Amino acid sequence: MRRFWPQSLASRITLLLIGGLTLLHVGSVAVHERALHGAQDGARLALLANRILAARAAVDVLPEAARDAAAHNMSSTGMEFHWDRVPPSSARAVIPEALSELAALLGTDAMLAWDTDAAPGHRAIGAIPVASGGWIVFSSGWLGTAVHGIDVGSLTSMVAMALGIALASIVVIRWITQPLGRLASAADEIGRDLRARPLPITGPLEVRRAAAAFNAMQDRIARLVEDRTEALAAMSHDLRTPLARLRLRASFLPEDEAREKMDADMTEMETLIRRTLDYLREGRDAEPVHPADLAAILQTLASDATDAGHDVVYEGPSKAILPLRRLAAKRAFSNLVENAVLHGKGAVRLTIRHEDRRLVAETTDHGVGTAAADRGRALAPFMQLDPSRGPAGTGLGLAIAQRFAEASQGSL
Repeated sequence: MRRFWPQSLASRITLLLIGGLTLLHVGSVAVHERALHGAQDGARLALLANRILAARAAVDVLPEAARDAAAHNMSSTGMEFHWDRVPPSSARAVIPEALSELAALLGTDAMLAWDTDAAPGHRAIGAIPVASGGWIVFSSGWLGTAVHGIDVGSLTSMVAMALGIALASIVVIRWITQPLGRLASAADEIGRDLRARPLPITGPLEVRRAAAAFNAMQDRIARLVEDRTEALAAMSHDLRTPLARLRLRASFLPEDEAREKMDADMTEMETLIRRTLDYLREGRDAEPVHPADLAAILQTLASDATDAGHDVVYEGPSKAILPLRRLAAKRAFSNLVENAVLHGKGAVRLTIRHEDRRLVAETTDHGVGTAAADRGRALAPFMQLDPSRGPAGTGLGLAIAQRFAEASQGSL
């Protein structure tokens, strides 16, 4: 049952509003129809009573021999009159409840009954006394309360009103809940870009308060990340000065194994500092987004890696123009190529293809791969799953690439 229940707030409000208004309208129509049919039944019974009383008055002034013929002449479709000296044996003074309203209009001396053995149009029978003698006997199928069918006009009105209410409800509720949709989209956007535009403060009071609180939260998070990033960037940058002094002093040492190890350690430190600055810069870089040729970037990376003695080839279209930050893209894919060269085996292949209206760029190597359960940890900064696989890195290459992908509305 839960799967049939609408999931969005707008759909739920619309369903409840339409359901409530429909029940209200059906109830009001039922009350109106009941009152209308009651009035119609009363008017119909009054008309029948007047016809019966008029027939009695007409035969009362006639000679006895002419009364039955005169009464019969006043018969019509649905109502038959006769005159007789005695009432019919089936008519009783104890009036059935269904005929009590007609009996009240005819007087206390009326006799009425249902004759279930008679034809359908003559099952209600009765008699009232004539002052000069005898009885006016009548039979009809119209006595009692009529059975009313469905009023097509009321049904059409109800359906038209329900459709109108549904259309108006959908329009109004979508207008009311639109700010909530913007709030949800902004919450998703801020996870990728803290510099996203703040929400407009519009809509109902509660939505305006939520939007204002969300904008304030975004500002606080942005300031927190900015302060942390600036502190780490400053620390990493300041480390370059003592590192440069260490390299200068090491250059005066004899060229032996100890000096080679010192140079390797300093090179590793420089790489770590550079990668850390790249990671901190990603997502807050002021580089604008412009149409750029991703195919040309990958071709350049493949050519540079080949010049460095690595087996890296590009396979794909000669051009792939899309909006992105060119330097950030080069930095991200350079990390992926370096990761493939260090930890993969054999040739590294760079490809671009179109898939479901998206552009997919792949870096393929022949390494042992990463277990599905460890892929989330592999994208975390400073994380190295298995240093024994190959040369130790900084653990930032995949994290930088992931940040670039998220900032470009993509995924890694």
